[in-house]
Amino acid sequence: MTSIGLPRVGAARRQVALWSWRKIWLKTHLWLGLALGLFLSVIGLTGSALVFFQEIDQALNPQLRIVTAPPEGRTAWRPLEEIADAARGAIPAESYLGWTYWPQKDDQAFLFYYRVDNPQSGKPDTRQVFVDPYTLKVTGTRVWHSSTNLFDDAFVAFLFKLHYAMLVSGIGDVTVGIIAILAFVSTVTGVVLWWPRNGKWRNAFSVKWPARSERLNYDIHRLAGLFLAPVALAVLLSGVHFNLPEQFKAVVELFSTLTQPERYRSAASGSNPVTLDEAVANATKAFPDARIYAVTMPKPHDGAYTVNQLFPIGWGLEGRRTIYIDQFRGDILQANDPLSGDGDGFIQWQWPLHSGYVYGWPGRIAVFLFGLSWPLLFVTGVIRWLQKRRAQSVAKERRVNVQSPSG
Repeated sequence: MTSIGLPRVGAARRQVALWSWRKIWLKTHLWLGLALGLFLSVIGLTGSALVFFQEIDQALNPQLRIVTAPPEGRTAWRPLEEIADAARGAIPAESYLGWTYWPQKDDQAFLFYYRVDNPQSGKPDTRQVFVDPYTLKVTGTRVWHSSTNLFDDAFVAFLFKLHYAMLVSGIGDVTVGIIAILAFVSTVTGVVLWWPRNGKWRNAFSVKWPARSERLNYDIHRLAGLFLAPVALAVLLSGVHFNLPEQFKAVVELFSTLTQPERYRSAASGSNPVTLDEAVANATKAFPDARIYAVTMPKPHDGAYTVNQLFPIGWGLEGRRTIYIDQFRGDILQANDPLSGDGDGFIQWQWPLHSGYVYGWPGRIAVFLFGLSWPLLFVTGVIRWLQKRRAQSVAKERRVNVQSPSG
């Protein structure tokens, strides 16, 4: 009898342990969802819009961003240094040029980001200058980020602030980074709760139909979270990288050494810096398989050019490569490649994953749908919680009525 009873006791104990852990996962998932749901809905909706921020901004401001391209296309561009000079002439001389978005189509303007001192705030504004690469005409300038008035920001810039900092200066980006970590935990607990313990995988992926509204709400919540879970984990992890970069890199360095961009210094030289044309040509010669997405100009004295390229990896995937170029010699100081297999390569994956560019248009649409899923998950989760509370309340009343002596 003892030998028969022990396995049964052991199985019962395992069932109790599994049920206890399930209750912990359920409570964690519930309270994280209720506490963060509204914030995640805002972050998700703005993130969905920002997947297409270039397209939205272009649609709202065609006079700034659209130019007339000749039949020969970008082969008719004026020299890059002349394009950059045209932008410099439209901005105060003491302004600092940050980075430049490269036109991805023949009929698009170059987009330069400058930091311009604002005497009212004592802080710099971010201003944009748009230049026609064929005629060198400045198609316009505008404030991107204002240091005095949030509502002076460009519309898309306002969405960015709402997305990554909830419009709160100083601690907003840190707070959103913490929210991303907690949302990552919530997503993992959701997958654990969904996992079919009985092995009935077909039921785990199906919607019961026809069904009562309670069951339909549950299935929508369960499957919306499930199908977008891989996208969620990638986007949330990369979101932590952008909002908590130092902490994220510190964790990565536990597994692989990272090189610091500030170490990529141009060699001191009495000669003139190489031109933008030469720097870009050197990057393109070394890596001809890619197209340029953005360029950051070197800081004075010993800074380096930073060239960001997008290139096909295979299987429809696209990666981002970051190349650092000596501003005096034109030599490539470092090229961080997502295929390198080290910590630097892992960091290079974060932007393509977060934006969806890693898989082109399908990837961007997947990230777009993931952002829309947050308000859906929040609403269906709250409905599910209220349904359970109502059912528990009814059950409690019934127990009280059964236990009460009849009159």
